[in-house]
Amino acid sequence: MRKGKMKNSIVTIAMAMMLSVTAVVGFGTNAKASSEDSRYAFSNVNEHGDSSWRDKETNTKVYVHPCSGPTIKYWVQGKNQNNVIYYSYGDFRIPTGTKGSITNLIWENRTQGCNIPKANLHMERGQTNSLPIDTTGYWSPDSIGTYTIYG
Repeated sequence: MRKGKMKNSIVTIAMAMMLSVTAVVGFGTNAKASSEDSRYAFSNVNEHGDSSWRDKETNTKVYVHPCSGPTIKYWVQGKNQNNVIYYSYGDFRIPTGTKGSITNLIWENRTQGCNIPKANLHMERGQTNSLPIDTTGYWSPDSIGTYTIYG
């Protein structure tokens, strides 16, 4: 009987160790904060506007998902040591309802003094709207999926 209790104890300890390793691995694979979607709203009464700045932590494309309102133009801007530089390869019209990825070089062009550069969306209306209709959606500086590629 003593052998059976010892075997059960070893199995219990092994299971506990396996679960603790699984928990640690699970925490290590969570998406970084920069890959979480942020909501944006652009008032088409304005000619142009910007989203808030967010840390860019990988060399992935910038994720943009316009959900409502008119189609507008998007650029990705990067900021290194307080300089604003355009890093997307032009402006792109991402249709409402489309999940898009904008190619950029923000991470690749970071400088030694700026190990985690910042990114934002620069938005511009394509035409004058007499109605104050907002274009709204979600964006992330670090994309975790594969979407329609712009640039």
